[in-house]
Amino acid sequence: MVELQALIEGLARRLGAPVLLEDPEQRCVAHSSHDEGVDWLRRESILGRRTSPALVAWYRGFGISEAKEPIAVPGWPEQGILPRTCAPVRYRDRLLGYIWVIDTTGAICASHKEDLAKAAEHAGILLYEDELAQRLASQTLAHLLSSSEELRLSAAQQVSEQGLLAEGNDCAVVVLEVRSSQHDQPFCQRAAEEALIDLAWEASPRSILRLSCRDHVVLLVCCPDSSDEPAVKLASAGRSAVLRRLGSPCADAQVVAGIGEVGPLKLAHASYRHALQAIRVATAVGGLGDVVRWADLGVFRALAELSITTDLLSLVDPRLRSLLCCRDPSLVETVETYLDLAGDAQAAARALHLHRGTLYYRLSKAERLAGVD
Repeated sequence: MVELQALIEGLARRLGAPVLLEDPEQRCVAHSSHDEGVDWLRRESILGRRTSPALVAWYRGFGISEAKEPIAVPGWPEQGILPRTCAPVRYRDRLLGYIWVIDTTGAICASHKEDLAKAAEHAGILLYEDELAQRLASQTLAHLLSSSEELRLSAAQQVSEQGLLAEGNDCAVVVLEVRSSQHDQPFCQRAAEEALIDLAWEASPRSILRLSCRDHVVLLVCCPDSSDEPAVKLASAGRSAVLRRLGSPCADAQVVAGIGEVGPLKLAHASYRHALQAIRVATAVGGLGDVVRWADLGVFRALAELSITTDLLSLVDPRLRSLLCCRDPSLVETVETYLDLAGDAQAAARALHLHRGTLYYRLSKAERLAGVD
């Protein structure tokens, strides 16, 4: 991004006019400084980092997405939009964005076409390199969330060596899942992927990594001070971005965000699993909202883990585990019945067909084994 910014600033100085670089969806990537000679659209593009769908469609009507060289685009006086020169940014004929120059007289398009074309070519190379870097970062995140410890260790080393995330921070995983009866799954997935790009433009440098999976998208979020507040904010922003991408009306769309627990980078795979489980619980139980923290799920955490944990006893309190492993099922049955009947010894003895003395003997033995009253 530093090179792109320098390119745009240099071009603006040579042309003596404000310059803006946008991606193919007309989201602001870089812009020159300016004092005057701009309109509200430029300010909106810079501050909001996006152009409204209506204006995008209006500009596309002038053939900017098919153009191979800089073209003049007329203004829209009724809307307060100034004329511009647009230089399409391509790499090997693939459209990667647009360079915009406010050009009220058309002189820039006429006399600086070659300079604009060279700048667009250079920008295309830089944007393509940035895209490759993002692919590598996504692959690194995929390895970081893998079930393979070897891949995870290698990925964590890559994150550190390449400076993909700010050093010294814990992190949490956010998973976004989209369902809609109006749209098919590929459409929903594309909306989620584009929403991640929207979030990436607005996020602080080295604060997130993103990954698209088959039926959900993933954000790894830096959490300074071990607070999951940044993850919660991005989860909410991500939901809004996905719904915006799905378009209106889309009343049936359900976008659920699951947030795993905060922890060191080496435990990101556990946070990822917990974020997925949070979505699973929210979908099954209902009433938990659309942004669900694993940390808030209480007993549902254990219930959600039952279907995937091979060592089920690891979920049980160690004191109860001692009782379950004593190889005396009558003790377990006695304790269970006694507790089910709210500690009513007479009712428990009657239900178990025991003398009350035998009941008390079993309860005493269970207390000794479990180490509890």
